[in-house]
Amino acid sequence: MDILRNLTYLTEALPCIFCIVFRKKINTKDFKVFFIYTSLFLTFLLLRLYVRYYIYSPPLKILIIRVIIVIEFVSLCLFYYYNIKNKYKKWIFLTFGVLFCLYSIYDYTITPKDDFNYIPLVIESLFFLLVIPYFFYENMRYSIEKPVYQLPSFWISIAFLIYFSGNFFQFMYSKYYTDPEFIALSNMVYDIVTIIKDLLLCIAVIVNNQQQKQISASNIPISIDLKF
Repeated sequence: MDILRNLTYLTEALPCIFCIVFRKKINTKDFKVFFIYTSLFLTFLLLRLYVRYYIYSPPLKILIIRVIIVIEFVSLCLFYYYNIKNKYKKWIFLTFGVLFCLYSIYDYTITPKDDFNYIPLVIESLFFLLVIPYFFYENMRYSIEKPVYQLPSFWISIAFLIYFSGNFFQFMYSKYYTDPEFIALSNMVYDIVTIIKDLLLCIAVIVNNQQQKQISASNIPISIDLKF
């Protein structure tokens, strides 16, 4: 279990590392949001590990996890704000992003500092389990220029769809189970799903790099000198 958990920490750093390697090809607004998200996520992940292994302060560790959840929710809201084509539905993400931040602050103030509340995770998972299928529907309906698997947004959406669907029920019921075997199984499922998510996010960065190369190649001016 320790090896699996350490592997999970390693893979959670990979999307940011891939973004740094291919940073010159990050040109679109949605992928810039994704780059910022991976950078903040890695920063707080390192801070979380430092608190876990050197300071050992459960309240501070819980606070860091709560901040990571808010960063993830707001980042994904902005990401889909730039990808959803329906202008009326775009404002849903900005509205829910603000509401989620306010609720997270409220929930933190009323919850004991050494106790972690899973409700924000349940809300986040449920929200994006509704958003991502709509995103796929919109892409299948309007995107006819290229296959969806050639879009980095497709791989990001697949990654988080697997992550939220794989963890939704254990987020919902984790508060009510104290059995050590259930906790161990729950942690194992979380680690496996997280590793899959992070590997798919790395694929998204690679796909984005290939896409930007194709766009750059298509924009090269063709100079034709015809001599007769």
